[in-house]
Amino acid sequence: MKISSNLDEREFRRAIESQVQAGAGELAADWSRQLENLRAQLAGHPVEEIKPHLQALFRRGGGTISDPELTDWAQLISDNTRITFEPEKIRW
Repeated sequence: MKISSNLDEREFRRAIESQVQAGAGELAADWSRQLENLRAQLAGHPVEEIKPHLQALFRRGGGTISDPELTDWAQLISDNTRITFEPEKIRW
């Protein structure tokens, strides 16, 4: 049995791009929410106390963070500064 299709490449790309963009938006919202939870719990705490929590968050997300970045982010949380992620537009 043979199946054929007239797939318009531009339509296909738009459909894939839309799905990827939606996923990026969900991922950004999830990270923003998790960082907001850390800020709510740890604002005003010492940077050295916050760093292990941030490091654990990155590990759970499958990533890593350098010590200088970890220190910067922990300082922001200690200073009660909100950290949010905004996805960039996906380009092929």
